[in-house]
Amino acid sequence: MPTYLETPRLILREFRREDFQQLASILADPQVMKFSRTGILSSSETQEKIESFIVSYAKYGFGKLAVLLKENNELIGYCGIAVEQIDQKDEIEIGYCLSPKFWGQNLATEAASATLQYGFERFNFAYILGIVERANIASMRVLEKLGMQYTRETVFHGIKMDVYQIEYISALSFDFHP
Repeated sequence: MPTYLETPRLILREFRREDFQQLASILADPQVMKFSRTGILSSSETQEKIESFIVSYAKYGFGKLAVLLKENNELIGYCGIAVEQIDQKDEIEIGYCLSPKFWGQNLATEAASATLQYGFERFNFAYILGIVERANIASMRVLEKLGMQYTRETVFHGIKMDVYQIEYISALSFDFHP
């Protein structure tokens, strides 16, 4: 059964191949991709990314989800959990990316909160990590609003990153209100 999450202002659902044009315009924005290890993505690279999300749904039962505004079903980015190799270990990591016109509205926090809750309740993860470049202050704030705690520094794909973590028990007390 496909993943479908709902928050007060958002719908999070599995990506479909036909979402690629809307996502491509977001992932081609240099402002959005400033802290991405890949930089801006072409249309074909965005198609490959969506295919990797679809593979993740089949392999793990979870992955990055399309984030849509409830009011008009506009795709505004993605948010989800994925398996990432961090410090030579497969880890569960949350990631999110929104179009700049939706920054500063707590939408990333709202989407990520629903994603964490889903991950803990559906998959019983003991903890979930967040990794972020120290210069990405906005993303660090989202992780902190989620109740994630800084745990260590690491090198991820050749980039120095900070690792944040939230454990299942502390996530139970988190209740997001926009």
